[in-house]
Amino acid sequence: MYILGIGKIHNSTACLLKDGEIVAAVSEERFNRRKNTEVFPIEAVNYCLRYADIKIEDVDLIVHSFQHVISPEGENTKNLSPFIKAIKLRSSLTVFLRELINKASISFPELNRVSRFVYKYFNSSYFVKSLYLEKFKKYVAEKLKTNPLKVVAVDHHTCHAYAPYFGFVSNKEKEVLVLTCDAEGDFLCATVSIAQNNRIKRISETEGGNSLAAFYGAITKYLGMKVNEHEYKVMGLAPYASEYQIKKTYQVFKDLFWIDDDLRFRTKIPSGCFYDYFLKKLKGYRFDGIAAAAQKTIEEITVKWVKKIIRKTDIHRIALGGGLFMNVKMNKILMELPEVSEVYICPTAGDESTIIGAGFWGYEKLCRERNINFNPKIIENLYLGPSFSLEEIEDSIKSNNCREKYKVEFFDDIEKKIAELLVSGKVVARLAGHMEWGARALGNRSILADPSNSNIVRIINDQIKNRDFWMPFAPTILSEKAKDYLINPKKTSAPFMVLAFDTTDLAKKELKAALHPYDYTCRPQILEEKDNPKYYKIIKEFEKLTGIGGVLNTSFNLHGEPIVCSPDDALSVFERSGLEYLVLENYLISKR
Repeated sequence: MYILGIGKIHNSTACLLKDGEIVAAVSEERFNRRKNTEVFPIEAVNYCLRYADIKIEDVDLIVHSFQHVISPEGENTKNLSPFIKAIKLRSSLTVFLRELINKASISFPELNRVSRFVYKYFNSSYFVKSLYLEKFKKYVAEKLKTNPLKVVAVDHHTCHAYAPYFGFVSNKEKEVLVLTCDAEGDFLCATVSIAQNNRIKRISETEGGNSLAAFYGAITKYLGMKVNEHEYKVMGLAPYASEYQIKKTYQVFKDLFWIDDDLRFRTKIPSGCFYDYFLKKLKGYRFDGIAAAAQKTIEEITVKWVKKIIRKTDIHRIALGGGLFMNVKMNKILMELPEVSEVYICPTAGDESTIIGAGFWGYEKLCRERNINFNPKIIENLYLGPSFSLEEIEDSIKSNNCREKYKVEFFDDIEKKIAELLVSGKVVARLAGHMEWGARALGNRSILADPSNSNIVRIINDQIKNRDFWMPFAPTILSEKAKDYLINPKKTSAPFMVLAFDTTDLAKKELKAALHPYDYTCRPQILEEKDNPKYYKIIKEFEKLTGIGGVLNTSFNLHGEPIVCSPDDALSVFERSGLEYLVLENYLISKR
């Protein structure tokens, strides 16, 4: 049974599920090289089909992770019928009316209720949703050259919930709370569900316009950064602020959110006009104080939400999905709560994860319809993207004239050679094995360096990354060394760089270049040998030479570009940057 999960969304993505197991997943940006691209993920779909050696006719169901699509005829909005034009005009007028009400609600908060009514009634009517959805299904079918009857669309937050629960929660016989929170999707921005025995039941939902994630996005925009991309920079900036600046700025935010008795977020003003609110209220406040107060706000409100849910349900295991849970510092606080016994976080919790949920939803649907045992398999690792043979790499080296420009060597034991280069203070970019799915490089499309060398941060930034001066790098740590470096009393698993930890004195010495330079926290990848034996060997060889059981690991890309996918991508970055060493599987390419 094959299920294709797709999302023509922020960072369009596709995945393939075979008999309950996710076997391939990749975002379109890796192919068209446009970060967070929203075009239809045709190349991502094609990769999934190639990997499984099947054709689109072999796919049983195609599941889109969003029901309310903006353009019913896909990317082609020309030559719309008069009827569709009328529907789009109605939606545009609704948006215009709502924006007027939202701006007025900054001064008159009671208008918030009117805004919610306009938003919910006019834009989510069954008629409009059905019309748009049927058009979109035909568009998907045309793109994939398949039967529209094979195409279904699922509520966005259902997909956000299915991804962490079916993908990463162990021991499904025990109850677990599944929480989702994002800026908005299908007119919701948060949900609470109870899951047990492969069943999920929603018990609460927060309608759009009350979004904690949108609040953080508005802060990102106010600070001059890119929404849906640079929120991590706000999080990285927050620790630098003084207590005085935090306390002063927090007064602007402290009354904006509360949690009602139905476990829903509520806001003083619609979240769609937070940015306008900040333009009025934050004049004269320091940038670091704003970042820190915003971080404090989302941490405190989310903690109140989680505690209230646990008190009401008496369930202490939590699974988290949705863009808000990309915030690793907030995740750290949730993990450390006494009320929380276990935490499972979708590794890439943003919209690209919804296609994983869509795949599991489709599998469940067909299993129920066909009276087949529903047996979803946990995702063991995220190496779900393309890989390249030595022959393909050799072809890329030839077509890029590498031997004429650089030194090209082949090593049977390339892992040992990489470790030796790291020990000598070199920075090495590595492409090997299957590309990682999601926002984090986990060794196969990574730039590696000695984590004990403080000067290496400047070298990496000068050569390639150009990161903001306050932003930390991250380590990959051997699983057997994690206890020496991380303060982790609950022994929480952390293989995907989605949780932050406080660190030990030894980490501050041996991993200092891969810690946050101000508060010494880190966002580690804890690596077990079974998950990536060759990458594990690099770090083990490095440990033999230095005694240090970890390396600095940052994504292999130029700032503002997607992580590299192919050998040609890697060579392009190598040529346009100051990188001196590039590894393509067993080939070492060096500029000197």
